[in-house]
Amino acid sequence: MINRLQDAFCKSSYKYKASHLFKKKLWKLYKEKKSIQYQDRSVIEKYQEKKMRKLLMAAYTTPYYKKTIDTVKKPISNFTIADLKKFPILTKDIIRKEIKNLIVKNPIGLYPNSSGGSTGEPLTFYQDQNYKDHIWASMMIINEMSGWYWGARSARLWGAPRDRKAFSKKSKLFWQNTRFYDAFDMSDLKIEQFHKDMTRHEPEFIMASSSSIYLLASYLNAKGIIPSYPKISISTTSETLYPHMRKTIEDTFGVKCFNRYGGREVGAMACECKRHSGFHIFMDNVIVECIDPETGEEVYDKPGEIILTNLNNLGMPFIRYKVGDIGTLSKEKCTCGMQTILLKEILGRSMDHVILKNGKIVHGWYFNQYFFGIEGIKAYQFVQESLEKFTLYIVKMSNFNSISFELSLKKIRDFIGKDCTLDIHFIDSIPKAPSGKVQFIISKVDPEIIWNKNRNTAQMAANLTK
Repeated sequence: MINRLQDAFCKSSYKYKASHLFKKKLWKLYKEKKSIQYQDRSVIEKYQEKKMRKLLMAAYTTPYYKKTIDTVKKPISNFTIADLKKFPILTKDIIRKEIKNLIVKNPIGLYPNSSGGSTGEPLTFYQDQNYKDHIWASMMIINEMSGWYWGARSARLWGAPRDRKAFSKKSKLFWQNTRFYDAFDMSDLKIEQFHKDMTRHEPEFIMASSSSIYLLASYLNAKGIIPSYPKISISTTSETLYPHMRKTIEDTFGVKCFNRYGGREVGAMACECKRHSGFHIFMDNVIVECIDPETGEEVYDKPGEIILTNLNNLGMPFIRYKVGDIGTLSKEKCTCGMQTILLKEILGRSMDHVILKNGKIVHGWYFNQYFFGIEGIKAYQFVQESLEKFTLYIVKMSNFNSISFELSLKKIRDFIGKDCTLDIHFIDSIPKAPSGKVQFIISKVDPEIIWNKNRNTAQMAANLTK
Protein backbone atom coordinates (compact mmCIF):
# COMPACT_ATOMS: atom_id res chain seq x y z
CA MET A 1 0.00 0.00 0.00
CA ILE A 2 2.79 2.43 0.94
CA ASN A 3 4.60 1.67 -2.33
CA ARG A 4 1.46 2.38 -4.37
CA LEU A 5 0.77 5.65 -2.53
CA GLN A 6 4.34 6.80 -3.08
CA ASP A 7 4.12 5.79 -6.75
CA ALA A 8 0.99 7.88 -7.23
CA PHE A 9 2.53 10.88 -5.49
CA CYS A 10 5.83 10.72 -7.37
CA LYS A 11 4.33 10.12 -10.80
CA SER A 12 2.11 13.18 -10.43
CA SER A 13 4.71 15.43 -8.83
CA TYR A 14 8.03 14.45 -10.44
CA LYS A 15 7.55 16.25 -13.73
CA TYR A 16 5.94 19.18 -11.95
CA LYS A 17 8.92 19.53 -9.64
CA ALA A 18 11.34 19.13 -12.53
CA SER A 19 9.62 21.76 -14.69
CA HIS A 20 8.66 24.26 -11.97
CA LEU A 21 10.74 23.90 -8.83
CA PHE A 22 13.86 23.37 -10.92
CA LYS A 23 14.78 26.29 -13.09
CA LYS A 24 12.60 26.50 -16.17
CA LYS A 25 15.71 26.81 -18.32
CA LEU A 26 16.70 23.30 -17.24
CA TRP A 27 13.39 21.91 -18.42
CA LYS A 28 13.86 23.74 -21.73
CA LEU A 29 17.42 22.42 -22.01
CA TYR A 30 16.21 18.86 -21.37
CA LYS A 31 13.69 19.09 -24.22
CA GLU A 32 16.24 20.66 -26.59
CA LYS A 33 18.86 18.01 -25.88
CA LYS A 34 16.34 15.23 -26.31
CA SER A 35 15.27 16.60 -29.68
CA ILE A 36 18.75 17.08 -31.14
CA GLN A 37 19.65 13.39 -30.81
CA TYR A 38 17.25 12.66 -33.70
CA GLN A 39 18.33 15.48 -36.02
CA ASP A 40 20.25 14.66 -39.19
CA ARG A 41 23.88 13.95 -38.36
CA SER A 42 25.09 16.89 -40.45
CA VAL A 43 22.86 19.19 -38.38
CA ILE A 44 24.24 17.71 -35.14
CA GLU A 45 27.82 18.17 -36.39
CA LYS A 46 27.19 21.84 -37.22
CA TYR A 47 25.67 22.35 -33.78
CA GLN A 48 28.67 20.58 -32.23
CA GLU A 49 31.09 22.81 -34.13
CA LYS A 50 29.19 25.92 -33.01
CA LYS A 51 29.50 24.84 -29.38
CA MET A 52 33.18 24.06 -29.91
CA ARG A 53 33.85 27.64 -31.04
CA LYS A 54 32.07 28.98 -27.97
CA LEU A 55 34.27 26.72 -25.84
CA LEU A 56 37.40 27.98 -27.61
CA MET A 57 36.38 31.60 -27.01
CA ALA A 58 36.33 30.82 -23.30
CA ALA A 59 39.53 28.76 -23.52
CA TYR A 60 41.34 31.66 -25.21
CA THR A 61 41.19 33.59 -21.92
CA THR A 62 43.36 30.93 -20.23
CA PRO A 63 47.18 31.09 -20.31
CA TYR A 64 47.35 27.39 -21.20
CA TYR A 65 45.10 27.33 -24.28
CA LYS A 66 45.87 30.81 -25.64
CA LYS A 67 49.27 29.67 -26.90
CA THR A 68 47.80 26.68 -28.75
CA ILE A 69 44.93 28.64 -30.30
CA ASP A 70 47.32 31.34 -31.54
CA THR A 71 49.40 28.75 -33.41
CA VAL A 72 46.43 27.90 -35.67
CA LYS A 73 46.56 31.44 -37.08
CA LYS A 74 42.91 31.87 -37.93
CA PRO A 75 39.91 33.47 -36.20
CA ILE A 76 38.13 31.19 -33.73
CA SER A 77 34.95 31.79 -35.75
CA ASN A 78 36.59 29.81 -38.58
CA PHE A 79 37.88 26.93 -36.46
CA THR A 80 36.78 23.44 -37.44
CA ILE A 81 36.78 20.20 -35.48
CA ALA A 82 39.73 19.15 -37.66
CA ASP A 83 41.65 22.14 -36.24
CA LEU A 84 40.72 21.09 -32.72
CA LYS A 85 42.11 17.61 -33.30
CA LYS A 86 45.56 19.16 -33.81
CA PHE A 87 45.61 20.41 -30.22
CA PRO A 88 47.98 18.60 -27.84
CA ILE A 89 46.42 15.90 -25.68
CA LEU A 90 45.49 16.93 -22.14
CA THR A 91 46.60 14.46 -19.46
CA LYS A 92 45.97 14.19 -15.74
CA ASP A 93 49.57 15.16 -15.03
CA ILE A 94 49.20 18.33 -17.10
CA ILE A 95 46.00 19.23 -15.25
CA ARG A 96 47.72 18.81 -11.88
CA LYS A 97 50.62 20.98 -13.01
CA GLU A 98 48.68 23.64 -14.95
CA ILE A 99 45.38 23.77 -13.05
CA LYS A 100 45.53 27.55 -12.43
CA ASN A 101 46.38 28.20 -16.09
CA LEU A 102 43.39 26.11 -17.27
CA ILE A 103 40.71 28.22 -15.54
CA VAL A 104 39.07 30.89 -17.71
CA LYS A 105 38.94 34.58 -16.89
CA ASN A 106 35.83 35.53 -14.87
CA PRO A 107 34.21 32.05 -14.67
CA ILE A 108 30.52 31.80 -13.74
CA GLY A 109 29.44 29.48 -10.93
CA LEU A 110 32.74 27.63 -10.66
CA TYR A 111 32.90 24.77 -8.15
CA PRO A 112 35.52 22.08 -7.37
CA ASN A 113 35.11 18.42 -8.30
CA SER A 114 37.41 15.41 -8.38
CA SER A 115 37.67 12.03 -10.03
CA GLY A 116 37.21 8.95 -7.89
CA GLY A 117 40.83 7.89 -7.91
CA SER A 118 40.52 4.35 -9.30
CA THR A 119 44.25 4.44 -9.95
CA GLY A 120 45.03 5.71 -6.46
CA GLU A 121 45.69 9.21 -7.83
CA PRO A 122 42.55 11.38 -7.52
CA LEU A 123 42.32 14.37 -9.84
CA THR A 124 40.95 17.74 -8.70
CA PHE A 125 39.45 20.14 -11.26
CA TYR A 126 36.71 22.76 -11.63
CA GLN A 127 33.37 22.87 -13.42
CA ASP A 128 30.77 25.59 -13.90
CA GLN A 129 27.01 26.02 -13.72
CA ASN A 130 26.57 25.54 -17.47
CA TYR A 131 28.23 22.12 -17.20
CA LYS A 132 26.03 21.22 -14.22
CA ASP A 133 22.85 22.14 -16.11
CA HIS A 134 23.78 19.98 -19.09
CA ILE A 135 24.63 17.06 -16.80
CA TRP A 136 21.18 17.16 -15.20
CA ALA A 137 19.38 17.28 -18.57
CA SER A 138 21.56 14.54 -20.06
CA MET A 139 21.05 12.21 -17.10
CA MET A 140 17.27 12.45 -17.46
CA ILE A 141 17.51 11.47 -21.13
CA ILE A 142 19.95 8.62 -20.45
CA ASN A 143 17.67 7.30 -17.71
CA GLU A 144 14.75 7.35 -20.15
CA MET A 145 16.80 5.51 -22.77
CA SER A 146 17.41 2.83 -20.12
CA GLY A 147 13.70 2.27 -19.47
CA TRP A 148 13.17 4.66 -16.57
CA TYR A 149 10.21 7.04 -16.60
CA TRP A 150 9.34 10.06 -14.49
CA GLY A 151 8.37 8.83 -11.03
CA ALA A 152 9.35 5.18 -11.60
CA ARG A 153 10.01 3.22 -8.43
CA SER A 154 13.79 2.87 -8.45
CA ALA A 155 16.80 1.55 -6.56
CA ARG A 156 20.41 2.72 -6.58
CA LEU A 157 23.06 0.13 -5.79
CA TRP A 158 26.11 2.32 -5.51
CA GLY A 159 29.58 1.99 -4.03
CA ALA A 160 31.25 5.39 -4.35
CA PRO A 161 31.86 6.72 -0.80
CA ARG A 162 31.65 10.35 -1.90
CA ASP A 163 28.12 9.82 -3.25
CA ARG A 164 26.67 8.25 -0.12
CA LYS A 165 25.67 11.52 1.51
CA ALA A 166 24.06 12.93 -1.64
CA PHE A 167 22.22 9.73 -2.56
CA SER A 168 21.02 8.92 0.94
CA LYS A 169 19.13 12.15 1.66
CA LYS A 170 15.70 10.78 2.49
CA SER A 171 13.71 13.82 1.35
CA LYS A 172 15.40 13.79 -2.05
CA LEU A 173 15.00 10.05 -2.48
CA PHE A 174 11.35 10.10 -1.42
CA TRP A 175 10.11 12.44 -4.12
CA GLN A 176 12.31 10.61 -6.65
CA ASN A 177 10.68 7.33 -5.51
CA THR A 178 14.16 5.87 -5.04
CA ARG A 179 15.95 3.80 -2.42
CA PHE A 180 19.69 3.88 -1.97
CA TYR A 181 21.78 0.79 -1.17
CA ASP A 182 25.39 1.31 -0.13
CA ALA A 183 27.31 -1.19 -2.26
CA PHE A 184 30.69 -0.40 -0.75
CA ASP A 185 30.09 -3.45 1.44
CA MET A 186 29.00 -6.42 -0.71
CA SER A 187 29.43 -9.16 1.86
CA ASP A 188 26.95 -12.06 1.75
CA LEU A 189 25.14 -10.63 4.79
CA LYS A 190 24.72 -7.23 3.14
CA ILE A 191 23.66 -8.74 -0.18
CA GLU A 192 20.99 -10.76 1.62
CA GLN A 193 19.73 -7.57 3.29
CA PHE A 194 19.66 -5.74 -0.04
CA HIS A 195 17.70 -8.58 -1.64
CA LYS A 196 15.10 -8.70 1.13
CA ASP A 197 14.57 -4.93 1.05
CA MET A 198 14.34 -4.81 -2.75
CA THR A 199 11.81 -7.64 -2.64
CA ARG A 200 9.65 -5.45 -0.37
CA HIS A 201 10.33 -2.24 -2.28
CA GLU A 202 9.74 -3.87 -5.71
CA PRO A 203 11.77 -1.41 -7.80
CA GLU A 204 10.88 -1.12 -11.48
CA PHE A 205 14.30 0.26 -12.37
CA ILE A 206 17.74 -0.36 -10.86
CA MET A 207 20.79 1.82 -11.43
CA ALA A 208 23.99 0.19 -10.23
CA SER A 209 27.73 -0.02 -10.61
CA SER A 210 28.51 -2.99 -12.85
CA SER A 211 30.32 -5.05 -10.23
CA SER A 212 27.72 -4.54 -7.48
CA ILE A 213 24.72 -5.69 -9.54
CA TYR A 214 26.81 -8.56 -10.90
CA LEU A 215 27.67 -9.69 -7.36
CA LEU A 216 24.00 -9.49 -6.37
CA ALA A 217 23.06 -11.59 -9.41
CA SER A 218 25.81 -14.14 -8.68
CA TYR A 219 24.66 -14.46 -5.06
CA LEU A 220 21.04 -15.02 -6.07
CA ASN A 221 22.14 -17.64 -8.61
CA ALA A 222 24.21 -19.50 -6.04
CA LYS A 223 21.24 -19.55 -3.66
CA GLY A 224 18.79 -20.59 -6.38
CA ILE A 225 16.71 -17.43 -5.83
CA ILE A 226 14.59 -15.97 -8.63
CA PRO A 227 14.11 -12.25 -7.86
CA SER A 228 10.78 -10.53 -8.45
CA TYR A 229 12.49 -7.22 -9.27
CA PRO A 230 13.10 -5.08 -11.25
CA LYS A 231 10.06 -4.92 -13.49
CA ILE A 232 11.54 -2.81 -16.30
CA SER A 233 15.33 -2.69 -16.62
CA ILE A 234 18.77 -2.31 -15.08
CA SER A 235 21.22 0.49 -15.88
CA THR A 236 24.92 -0.17 -15.27
CA THR A 237 27.76 2.31 -15.10
CA SER A 238 30.95 3.26 -13.26
CA GLU A 239 32.89 0.09 -14.24
CA THR A 240 33.43 -2.01 -17.34
CA LEU A 241 30.49 -4.34 -18.00
CA TYR A 242 32.00 -7.49 -19.50
CA PRO A 243 29.83 -9.78 -21.69
CA HIS A 244 29.71 -12.57 -19.11
CA MET A 245 28.58 -10.06 -16.47
CA ARG A 246 25.77 -8.78 -18.68
CA LYS A 247 24.60 -12.34 -19.40
CA THR A 248 24.54 -13.26 -15.71
CA ILE A 249 22.67 -10.07 -14.78
CA GLU A 250 20.07 -10.41 -17.54
CA ASP A 251 19.54 -14.14 -16.99
CA THR A 252 19.12 -13.65 -13.24
CA PHE A 253 16.74 -10.70 -13.26
CA GLY A 254 14.95 -11.43 -16.53
CA VAL A 255 15.24 -7.86 -17.83
CA LYS A 256 17.59 -6.04 -20.19
CA CYS A 257 20.73 -4.33 -18.97
CA PHE A 258 21.48 -0.85 -20.36
CA ASN A 259 25.09 0.22 -20.02
CA ARG A 260 26.15 3.86 -19.97
CA TYR A 261 29.49 5.67 -20.14
CA GLY A 262 30.80 8.87 -18.63
CA GLY A 263 33.03 10.27 -15.93
CA ARG A 264 33.27 13.04 -13.39
CA GLU A 265 35.68 14.99 -15.58
CA VAL A 266 33.49 15.01 -18.69
CA GLY A 267 30.02 14.06 -17.47
CA ALA A 268 27.32 11.89 -19.02
CA MET A 269 28.33 11.23 -22.60
CA ALA A 270 26.97 7.94 -23.97
CA CYS A 271 24.34 5.27 -23.40
CA GLU A 272 22.89 2.16 -25.01
CA CYS A 273 19.43 2.25 -26.58
CA LYS A 274 16.98 -0.63 -26.91
CA ARG A 275 18.90 -1.96 -29.93
CA HIS A 276 22.04 -2.49 -27.80
CA SER A 277 24.20 -1.89 -30.88
CA GLY A 278 26.64 0.41 -29.09
CA PHE A 279 26.77 3.55 -26.99
CA HIS A 280 25.03 6.59 -28.47
CA ILE A 281 27.38 9.53 -27.95
CA PHE A 282 25.76 12.79 -26.85
CA MET A 283 27.48 14.83 -29.54
CA ASP A 284 26.06 18.05 -28.10
CA ASN A 285 28.05 17.32 -24.92
CA VAL A 286 31.36 15.96 -26.20
CA ILE A 287 33.66 15.48 -29.15
CA VAL A 288 35.01 11.93 -29.04
CA GLU A 289 38.13 10.58 -30.70
CA CYS A 290 39.75 7.16 -30.58
CA ILE A 291 43.45 7.24 -31.38
CA ASP A 292 45.96 4.50 -32.07
CA PRO A 293 48.30 4.52 -29.03
CA GLU A 294 51.30 3.66 -31.21
CA THR A 295 50.82 6.11 -34.09
CA GLY A 296 48.60 8.80 -32.58
CA GLU A 297 46.32 8.55 -35.62
CA GLU A 298 42.53 8.66 -35.24
CA VAL A 299 40.94 5.25 -35.84
CA TYR A 300 37.44 3.92 -36.46
CA ASP A 301 36.15 0.36 -36.11
CA LYS A 302 39.24 -0.72 -34.18
CA PRO A 303 40.23 -0.18 -30.53
CA GLY A 304 41.94 3.04 -29.59
CA GLU A 305 42.53 5.37 -26.66
CA ILE A 306 39.47 7.52 -25.95
CA ILE A 307 40.13 11.27 -26.18
CA LEU A 308 37.31 13.62 -25.11
CA THR A 309 36.54 17.30 -25.46
CA ASN A 310 33.74 18.46 -23.18
CA LEU A 311 31.69 21.23 -24.81
CA ASN A 312 29.83 22.41 -21.71
CA ASN A 313 32.45 23.24 -19.08
CA LEU A 314 33.22 26.85 -19.98
CA GLY A 315 34.90 27.48 -16.63
CA MET A 316 37.79 25.04 -17.02
CA PRO A 317 37.83 23.61 -20.55
CA PHE A 318 38.86 19.99 -21.03
CA ILE A 319 40.08 19.87 -24.63
CA ARG A 320 41.33 16.54 -26.01
CA TYR A 321 41.44 14.97 -22.57
CA LYS A 322 42.93 11.47 -22.29
CA VAL A 323 40.55 9.62 -19.98
CA GLY A 324 42.56 6.38 -19.82
CA ASP A 325 39.93 4.16 -21.44
CA ILE A 326 40.09 1.98 -24.54
CA GLY A 327 37.13 1.90 -26.94
CA THR A 328 36.02 1.46 -30.53
CA LEU A 329 34.40 4.36 -32.38
CA SER A 330 32.04 3.87 -35.35
CA LYS A 331 30.34 6.19 -37.84
CA GLU A 332 27.54 3.73 -38.57
CA LYS A 333 23.98 4.73 -37.71
CA CYS A 334 21.78 2.82 -35.30
CA THR A 335 18.41 1.56 -36.51
CA CYS A 336 16.68 3.11 -33.46
CA GLY A 337 16.44 6.48 -35.22
CA MET A 338 19.04 8.40 -33.24
CA GLN A 339 21.60 9.96 -35.57
CA THR A 340 24.56 10.26 -33.22
CA ILE A 341 27.82 8.38 -33.73
CA LEU A 342 28.46 5.24 -31.71
CA LEU A 343 31.04 3.87 -29.35
CA LYS A 344 30.68 0.27 -30.47
CA GLU A 345 32.42 -1.05 -27.39
CA ILE A 346 34.29 0.09 -24.32
CA LEU A 347 37.07 -2.33 -23.51
CA GLY A 348 37.94 -0.84 -20.14
CA ARG A 349 40.78 1.14 -18.64
CA SER A 350 44.20 1.09 -20.25
CA MET A 351 45.36 -0.56 -17.02
CA ASP A 352 42.81 -3.34 -17.67
CA HIS A 353 45.24 -4.63 -20.29
CA VAL A 354 48.03 -7.10 -19.57
CA ILE A 355 51.35 -6.65 -21.35
CA LEU A 356 53.34 -9.80 -22.13
CA LYS A 357 57.13 -9.98 -22.32
CA ASN A 358 57.01 -10.15 -26.12
CA GLY A 359 55.25 -6.77 -26.20
CA LYS A 360 51.81 -8.16 -26.98
CA ILE A 361 49.00 -6.25 -25.24
CA VAL A 362 46.15 -8.51 -24.11
CA HIS A 363 42.79 -7.18 -23.00
CA GLY A 364 41.64 -8.31 -19.57
CA TRP A 365 38.61 -10.03 -21.09
CA TYR A 366 40.95 -12.83 -22.14
CA PHE A 367 41.50 -13.75 -18.48
CA ASN A 368 37.89 -13.14 -17.45
CA GLN A 369 36.73 -16.09 -19.53
CA TYR A 370 38.69 -18.48 -17.32
CA PHE A 371 37.32 -17.36 -13.97
CA PHE A 372 33.73 -16.27 -14.33
CA GLY A 373 32.66 -19.57 -15.85
CA ILE A 374 33.89 -21.57 -12.86
CA GLU A 375 31.32 -22.68 -10.33
CA GLY A 376 31.92 -21.34 -6.84
CA ILE A 377 33.99 -18.24 -7.67
CA LYS A 378 32.31 -15.14 -6.28
CA ALA A 379 34.94 -12.64 -7.40
CA TYR A 380 38.55 -12.40 -8.50
CA GLN A 381 41.30 -9.91 -9.19
CA PHE A 382 44.15 -10.57 -11.62
CA VAL A 383 47.18 -8.34 -11.01
CA GLN A 384 50.23 -7.98 -13.22
CA GLU A 385 53.02 -6.94 -10.85
CA SER A 386 55.71 -6.85 -13.57
CA LEU A 387 56.42 -8.41 -16.95
CA GLU A 388 57.42 -11.63 -15.17
CA LYS A 389 55.13 -11.73 -12.12
CA PHE A 390 51.34 -12.12 -11.77
CA THR A 391 49.09 -12.45 -8.71
CA LEU A 392 45.58 -13.89 -8.65
CA TYR A 393 43.18 -13.17 -5.77
CA ILE A 394 40.13 -15.43 -5.49
CA VAL A 395 36.97 -15.15 -3.37
CA LYS A 396 35.43 -18.61 -3.37
CA MET A 397 32.06 -19.91 -2.26
CA SER A 398 31.06 -23.23 -0.70
CA ASN A 399 30.46 -24.84 -4.11
CA PHE A 400 33.96 -23.99 -5.39
CA ASN A 401 35.05 -26.34 -8.20
CA SER A 402 38.77 -26.93 -7.65
CA ILE A 403 39.18 -29.19 -10.71
CA SER A 404 37.88 -26.56 -13.16
CA PHE A 405 39.94 -23.93 -11.38
CA GLU A 406 43.18 -25.89 -11.80
CA LEU A 407 42.46 -26.43 -15.50
CA SER A 408 42.04 -22.67 -15.95
CA LEU A 409 45.26 -21.97 -14.08
CA LYS A 410 47.15 -24.30 -16.42
CA LYS A 411 45.83 -22.46 -19.49
CA ILE A 412 46.81 -19.10 -18.01
CA ARG A 413 50.31 -20.27 -17.09
CA ASP A 414 50.78 -21.62 -20.61
CA PHE A 415 49.61 -18.30 -22.04
CA ILE A 416 51.77 -15.94 -19.97
CA GLY A 417 54.84 -18.17 -20.38
CA LYS A 418 56.70 -20.66 -18.25
CA ASP A 419 59.29 -18.06 -17.24
CA CYS A 420 56.56 -16.03 -15.49
CA THR A 421 55.26 -16.69 -11.97
CA LEU A 422 51.59 -16.80 -10.97
CA ASP A 423 50.84 -16.59 -7.24
CA ILE A 424 47.39 -17.59 -5.95
CA HIS A 425 45.73 -16.10 -2.85
CA PHE A 426 42.29 -17.01 -1.51
CA ILE A 427 40.75 -14.05 0.32
CA ASP A 428 37.40 -13.06 1.84
CA SER A 429 36.67 -10.08 -0.43
CA ILE A 430 38.22 -8.03 -3.20
CA PRO A 431 39.28 -4.60 -1.87
CA LYS A 432 37.67 -1.68 -3.66
CA ALA A 433 39.48 1.34 -4.99
CA PRO A 434 39.00 4.67 -3.15
CA SER A 435 36.34 5.47 -5.76
CA GLY A 436 34.31 2.44 -4.67
CA LYS A 437 35.01 0.60 -7.92
CA VAL A 438 36.14 -3.00 -8.23
CA GLN A 439 39.10 -3.59 -10.54
CA PHE A 440 39.09 -7.14 -11.91
CA ILE A 441 42.26 -6.60 -13.94
CA ILE A 442 45.18 -4.45 -12.82
CA SER A 443 48.45 -4.04 -14.68
CA LYS A 444 51.27 -2.22 -12.95
CA VAL A 445 53.28 -2.23 -16.17
CA ASP A 446 53.12 1.08 -18.02
CA PRO A 447 51.88 0.45 -21.59
CA GLU A 448 53.77 3.56 -22.70
CA ILE A 449 56.97 1.54 -22.28
CA ILE A 450 55.83 -0.88 -24.99
CA TRP A 451 54.25 1.79 -27.19
CA ASN A 452 57.33 4.03 -27.04
CA LYS A 453 59.52 1.02 -27.84
CA ASN A 454 57.36 0.28 -30.88
CA ARG A 455 57.45 3.93 -31.96
CA ASN A 456 61.25 4.06 -31.66
CA THR A 457 61.64 0.81 -33.62
CA ALA A 458 59.39 2.14 -36.39
CA GLN A 459 61.32 5.43 -36.48
CA MET A 460 64.65 3.59 -36.75
CA ALA A 461 63.32 1.54 -39.65
CA ALA A 462 62.10 4.69 -41.38
CA ASN A 463 65.48 6.38 -40.94
CA LEU A 464 67.28 3.37 -42.44
CA THR A 465 65.20 3.63 -45.62
CA LYS A 466 66.03 7.28 -46.17
